[in-house]
Amino acid sequence: MSGYIAQFSSLTKLNSLQNKLDFIQKTPGFENLGVVFYAKKTFLKSIGGSEFTANHPIQAEIGLGDFFELSIKQFNKLSLNRNFKNNKTFKVLLKNLFLNNETIGYIFLKIERNPEFNSESKIESIHYLAEHLDGFIGTKYSEFKAKQQGRILSNKLLEIESLIDLTEIIYNQNDDVAGLFENILYTFISTLNASSGMIVLKDEKSGFFNIISIFNIPHQDSSRKIIRASKGILKELNTNMTSILVEEVKEYELLKFAEKNSLVGPLASNDDLRGAIIIANKESISGITRFTKEDFRLFDSLTKKVSLAYENIKLIDSLKTSTKLVDNIMSSITTGIIKIDVLGEIEYVNNSAEKVFGFNSDEVLNNHYMAIFMENTDLISLIERIETDPKVEYENNFKIKNLNNENREINLTLSPVFNENNEFSGLVLAFEDLSNVNKIKSTFKKYVSENIVDELLNTDQSLELGGGKNKVCILFCDIRGFTAMSEKMNPEDVVSLLNNYFQAMIDVVFDNNGTLDKIIGDELMVLYGVPIESENDPQKAVNTAKEIFIKLEEFNRENSSKGYPEIKIGIGINYGEVISGNIGSDRQMNYTVIGDNVNLAARLCSHAKPSQIVISKSVFEKLDDKSGFKSMNPIELKGKSKKSKIGFLMQ
Repeated sequence: MSGYIAQFSSLTKLNSLQNKLDFIQKTPGFENLGVVFYAKKTFLKSIGGSEFTANHPIQAEIGLGDFFELSIKQFNKLSLNRNFKNNKTFKVLLKNLFLNNETIGYIFLKIERNPEFNSESKIESIHYLAEHLDGFIGTKYSEFKAKQQGRILSNKLLEIESLIDLTEIIYNQNDDVAGLFENILYTFISTLNASSGMIVLKDEKSGFFNIISIFNIPHQDSSRKIIRASKGILKELNTNMTSILVEEVKEYELLKFAEKNSLVGPLASNDDLRGAIIIANKESISGITRFTKEDFRLFDSLTKKVSLAYENIKLIDSLKTSTKLVDNIMSSITTGIIKIDVLGEIEYVNNSAEKVFGFNSDEVLNNHYMAIFMENTDLISLIERIETDPKVEYENNFKIKNLNNENREINLTLSPVFNENNEFSGLVLAFEDLSNVNKIKSTFKKYVSENIVDELLNTDQSLELGGGKNKVCILFCDIRGFTAMSEKMNPEDVVSLLNNYFQAMIDVVFDNNGTLDKIIGDELMVLYGVPIESENDPQKAVNTAKEIFIKLEEFNRENSSKGYPEIKIGIGINYGEVISGNIGSDRQMNYTVIGDNVNLAARLCSHAKPSQIVISKSVFEKLDDKSGFKSMNPIELKGKSKKSKIGFLMQ
């Protein structure tokens, strides 16, 4: 062992790369020693070697082997971290530094080129120092990888625990959607050490996003926001459908509560943005800090889990809604349904049947009809007759006794059921509880006035499927400046104001025997002449319009005391031939009217200024009382090439 090597034995006691190099460079003859690395820079930073890194590898440029001697000129071309003067009397010894058999850098030393200068000891020392540094770097790298792996495992464990928590929350969900997302938000907050956040969900009707859950954000900062996917951070989510680590939070209105950066993730279904999870203000011992890339990866993983779960939740809710819809339909009509299989066992009972017979489905399903209907021998006889001779049987005003020992009267239809081989496979009992007529009337009165309901039920006239041509008066009533008004109000107040407004206006419509066709946003469409034609439908429509304005004045006075803005409306009325009837599909249809005269009524309404009634000539000619109306100047209507003299105006 040379004297130099003996001097370096103390290197083993030093635990940082910088300290080792300082020690070596203090050794006489090694003042010009240096190292350079071009790989594993993150690792080298952790052991104090960041200042010894180069931007690119140099091996490919000169084809260096394990050990090489370079001239000063050759060495300076490498652009390493030492700038030796171009002195031909010197040369540079350069040796590879390895990590796991991979060259990651070099150790080099400037020495004299004088033949009398014995460089053998220096070469031996370079080899020794390279081996020492290789061993030191290898040991530190193992420790670094172990810590890194530990962090990865810790993060994975945290991710798994969080996913388990989310799975349990979602699995145990009930119909309380707000409570579900509140628990999800708390999980995100606690997992990522955030101190505030919110979850917004899309309202399918309005298209706006509502805050469904919020934590530690001042109410005044969020309650008045109308959140759209067409701007701000939601626009970016809607475009990219990926989680975002937002550094410039102040650029976004929705994120202004954040002090540092923020994490935002999409809740999507079929490439449609349904909601977003937002958290901010990560807490640390030193206070509010920034989310890291590791935080982002964890957040993104959790968000994807929730997004997938939310898609399933929407599907389940859709199925629940469909089931509820069927149940509601079956329970709101007078028709009860009982299905009996070929063995005589009851396999289906709807809600109406349960109410009529006084049992619930759990009590009767998979039981023989004779056990269930033992108090109704006449009904048993009818069923047996169908089993023997499968054909449809009708019984009007058929008397039964339910399980509560109550006598009921029903209209009964018994229909045999056949399989694909035309073999008898059971029968269906369909019956109408005659006591439920009032329930039908009550439901029907939500759409048309009471006297029309009574007339329809007391005559042979019915609303048949399909359509036909009728002379109808159509009234459109529209709120002016509603969008601008709603943007200044919080959503809850907007909904409350609209509901109260519609309640007041629809009462006026029904008082004048009008039929409410539909509510379109903030607009009412009302019909006169269908389903029942009256003596002078245009006059009733005009009377309705006048009374609406009287009612509106009273409505605005009452609401002004509550701080609500004044509502202003315009009304358009037209009379003419339209196609009326049930329009739609065999799965869903609506009773409505279509045709040019409907369009004209809508255009008259759009032309009416606040507090104006605009009527067509056809309406004016039918009026018993024409006072208050004046002829209008010709105006240009949408879809018409020329200006037209269309009617009369009252204001």
